[in-house]
Amino acid sequence: MSLSNIPTSSLKQFRSPLTRTPGDLLIEIALFLELRQDLLNFCLTSNYVFSNVSSVLYETVVLESVEQCRLTLGMLSRNNGIARHVRHLVIRPQARHRTYFTLDHNAAASAAVRETVGSMCLDALVRFIWDADELPYHDDMWFALRAGCPQLRYIGTSIGTVLPYVNSHLFDFHDLKGFFLTLKNGFYEHHTDLFTDEEHPVFQNFRTMLIRRSPNLEELMIAGFSTVPTDVHFLLEGRWPKLRKLALGDVCVDWFHRSLNPGEKRPFIAFLEAHPGLESLSLSRHTIQPIHLTTLDPAALSQVTHFSGTHQQLHALTHVHHSVKSVVFRDPVETRDVSAPTVASLLRDLTSLTSLKISFTLHSMYDSGNLLRSLIQSCPRLRHLELTCAHKPSFQIDAFAKTIRGFPKLRTLHLAIVRYPGDETLASGAARIARSNPRLHKFSLTFIPPVYPVPLPFSLPYRPFPFPFPAHATGMFEVSCDQHGLPLSLSAVEHSRFVWPWGMGVSKRTRKYLQDLRPFSYPGRRKTGVRGLMGLVVERSSAGEEMRMILFCVFLAVLAGCGIVANGANKMARLAAVDREHRMAIPM
Repeated sequence: MSLSNIPTSSLKQFRSPLTRTPGDLLIEIALFLELRQDLLNFCLTSNYVFSNVSSVLYETVVLESVEQCRLTLGMLSRNNGIARHVRHLVIRPQARHRTYFTLDHNAAASAAVRETVGSMCLDALVRFIWDADELPYHDDMWFALRAGCPQLRYIGTSIGTVLPYVNSHLFDFHDLKGFFLTLKNGFYEHHTDLFTDEEHPVFQNFRTMLIRRSPNLEELMIAGFSTVPTDVHFLLEGRWPKLRKLALGDVCVDWFHRSLNPGEKRPFIAFLEAHPGLESLSLSRHTIQPIHLTTLDPAALSQVTHFSGTHQQLHALTHVHHSVKSVVFRDPVETRDVSAPTVASLLRDLTSLTSLKISFTLHSMYDSGNLLRSLIQSCPRLRHLELTCAHKPSFQIDAFAKTIRGFPKLRTLHLAIVRYPGDETLASGAARIARSNPRLHKFSLTFIPPVYPVPLPFSLPYRPFPFPFPAHATGMFEVSCDQHGLPLSLSAVEHSRFVWPWGMGVSKRTRKYLQDLRPFSYPGRRKTGVRGLMGLVVERSSAGEEMRMILFCVFLAVLAGCGIVANGANKMARLAAVDREHRMAIPM
């Protein structure tokens, strides 16, 4: 029976209660959904929900391929009711296919942006980021953004081999609140000296736009990764009273062409003291030497709550230890040079720390013995932990799951380790972590390959077998608990990357599943019949061990019975043969 044959009065019984929910309440519900897939499913519940919640779904749009740029931006240009909700637009046209991104792809993506913003449909856009190896092919895309998005105050771009034109529309923006520049490999290879040549017109345009025409700058980022940093010391000329976030990658700013006068401070130290409103500070090892940070005025950086840099730089900023809540160590900590207790003593001084991202480079399989316990003792209030242990196997999943119980407030976890040979798989390891730590709302587990073969007697020095070996495997997991806080289920998404031997290529696999975490003795959980018996036999529990022992005893009894029967049959056969011989020997 189809719905068209049901009376209208009866259809009212099928309407969801969400259709009678106020729109502002639906928005509050949507804001609590952290995964975009969950938010999309919520929006697709009904037209009423979509009309109220689409403002949350489309507030931030991230496009990661040229095809996505064409389809999504085309859809936005045709649907002004949806486009008016877009406030943040991020274009990464080569995020999925980095090696196949050509000049034509760049032109297609930038043209799609130009046409969409030119239709005046993105009038609420506040932030725009272009992230590719090169600048947009169509420079007039910046003109279309400036003309079609009157509220645009945060812009970002990347620079590679090709520099912007002298009269590029990129430099026509004024009164910016945020500027984000990413220096790609092509820039470091060909234009490292750009910002030191004060006569270069591109350098002069950057200086004019940022320092003279953007006095209300709140966020500034110059990112890039290179062993040879570029000099951007011209930024220290700027004075932005509202500056809250400063992020500097592999760039040098503390450049000084003469000796310091008595009582004079280094340029970057003076810059930091002139911006007391900084809340987020991100540095690299090239930005400034840690010893120079000790000359900073104790009253400076009093509002910093997020720090990213090296542990030596953080150690020098002793006066911000009490206020820092989030720490990201940009460079891996070498366990050969810095011991775990040394890092733990530094973290112990951060009394307000709730979020930590740290990575260790292990030079021995036994370097991680006290590492985790040191972190637990020094960071008892930690709520978010991102831990990476590379080069060598560090933790076994079972021991790790039991040890992190020492983090009583931990809610999210991201763990990347080198897997022990024969240790748990992603699925079984995640289940063990979830059962031991049900308070974890979300966590991820990643197996990364070792730098070189693990020196174990049973490790293979080479791989002669024509089978794929996982080079990288990661899983994202979400734990569901009952009203008593006990784990019920684990929803998972696994991504595996396999490297075929002999240079035959790389294959990828994605798997989604839902795993029941309730005990096997839970009512309704245990299966009946043959499948239940087989599940009990392979179950890793006391009941499973007892069942395996019973089956083994039964097998021995059956084997003994078969031996007794076979032995009795042999005796009977021999007696019958002797009897026949005697009868044949008696004369008739």
